[in-house]
Amino acid sequence: MRDQPLKVCFLAGGWRASTLALLIGLLAACSGIKTYPDMPEKNLQVRTSTDSGSIFSSVRASLSISRVDAQCRTEYEGTVALKKESVQVGIPVERWSYLVFHFSSSGFLSSTVSTIAQATLLKPRAGYRYDVEVTYRDDTYNVVIHESRTGTGNGREIALRRLDACERSKA
Repeated sequence: MRDQPLKVCFLAGGWRASTLALLIGLLAACSGIKTYPDMPEKNLQVRTSTDSGSIFSSVRASLSISRVDAQCRTEYEGTVALKKESVQVGIPVERWSYLVFHFSSSGFLSSTVSTIAQATLLKPRAGYRYDVEVTYRDDTYNVVIHESRTGTGNGREIALRRLDACERSKA
């Protein structure tokens, strides 16, 4: 009979651990980071190249996409992890979207994480493709966007636009 309380304690501890794991899972789900929907028409190709410059640190890149309404307010739609060298994304055409490229670097032996972001307002046109080059090397980041008509190699570089350019475009 002496072993019985020990078993109950173990079961209670197991129940607490399960509850804690469930709670942690729910908190992670509520963190506000959601995956951007996979659109059938892919008009944005992101090529990513990251190099921290050290074997003791790493860099991760991601793209957050928000829709921009008529009053130039943003509504978060989701995030795309830029883990692969090339990622295809579908961005709605003839509508403003706000793209934020995040670069997070962390050290192997350090608890320090630094995040830098580069953002742009983009209104994709029907019949066009957008090629984005995202690079991070030795604490320097860059985002370059090229627009070209679908099926042609010719294109032009698009300047990055701040969110307040939405207000000016309404005038």
